[in-house]
Amino acid sequence: MSLLVNFNMGRILIDLSDDVIQRLENLKQLRNQPRAELLREAIEQYLDQQSTSVIRDALGLWGNQQEDGLEYERKLREEW
Repeated sequence: MSLLVNFNMGRILIDLSDDVIQRLENLKQLRNQPRAELLREAIEQYLDQQSTSVIRDALGLWGNQQEDGLEYERKLREEW
């Protein structure tokens, strides 16, 4: 039984330095994978890292505050 997977993919043209292309070629030979697959993997990892760092940064906004968050909220409500 064969499983056919249909991926809808777009194309993007990018310019890379000769050094990056050579390093990518070396990795291609080492891992025996197409360059396109290596680039897709790298971009997915980068995007995952960026989205988690944004969430981590947002959740840590209160982390440097000395005052307790609930106490701060209570004081704000008293002003109403």
